[in-house]
Amino acid sequence: MKQRITVLLLAGLTAATPAYAAEPVTVSGDVSVKYEHDKADGEPSVSGGLYTLRLKGEADLGAGWGLYARLGAQYATKPLQADYNLDAYGESEKSVAALDQFGLTYKNEHSEYKLGRQELGVGTTALLYSRADSNIGKHAFVDGLTASGKVGATDLTAAIAREDNDGSQDNKVYAIRGGFRPNDSFNWGVTLGRYDDNANGDSNHWAVDGTYKQGKHSWTAEFAKSNRGSENRAYAASWNYGFNDKTTAYVTAFQVETNADMGQQSDFDNGNRGVHYGLTHQLGKADSLEVTYKDQKVISNGQNNASFEAVWTHSF
Repeated sequence: MKQRITVLLLAGLTAATPAYAAEPVTVSGDVSVKYEHDKADGEPSVSGGLYTLRLKGEADLGAGWGLYARLGAQYATKPLQADYNLDAYGESEKSVAALDQFGLTYKNEHSEYKLGRQELGVGTTALLYSRADSNIGKHAFVDGLTASGKVGATDLTAAIAREDNDGSQDNKVYAIRGGFRPNDSFNWGVTLGRYDDNANGDSNHWAVDGTYKQGKHSWTAEFAKSNRGSENRAYAASWNYGFNDKTTAYVTAFQVETNADMGQQSDFDNGNRGVHYGLTHQLGKADSLEVTYKDQKVISNGQNNASFEAVWTHSF
């Protein structure tokens, strides 16, 4: 199966790559196994497994230009826990596979650009918006242009994108962040964004963030707000501690009100507040383990919901 997927991806890139490409196609990716247990007040607990393959091919066209494509595949024992779009595949679909990212890249000494279908996060903690790289399959990402670089002493990232949704509601996302580093221990930034929602009206957003590092500790905080009339604030605050080069622990507190993020697509659950506890450990050069416990409450009614996740990943 893995060989067949590799051949398909390479064939797609080869067809799109001119004969004068400076380097052959390179292939990288990872496979992962995830156990997840979810529970919520008034509902039965759900436990399931996710088996995921992400395979990426990159072709160097020379002079800083390149092509990329990714194939994502996943099998979910419980589809409601899956990382693919159930609106696109159906709530009973247990396995999917798709060429879910593809496009053109350009890099030079000072900046990088990506044009095509890709993941996107807005805000340092993705507090405002997230279509993460962990998503799988069709109608799970955005189409557009993202850029990162440096202008003087300011680090800039920007995005102009349209959502690839199931159906005709392809909303638009605009964002820019300026980051500033007064010293090696501290950096802070400001994010401005706009979300053009075809169904619910447009909204403007802003966020401020800061990160401070001292020894093995680091602290990151972000606060966001929209121009919606009510329930328009969000925050995330995280502490990380690196025991050594292999093991890191983190604790993140958050709250995302209903109208605070872009299209209710924060990396944290919209309409919830709570704390996430996590531990990551590098098992070897290519293998890692992450364990996460999420303890949350629905803001509007105080109902508890929690999940435990354990993920083993092998990269290649």
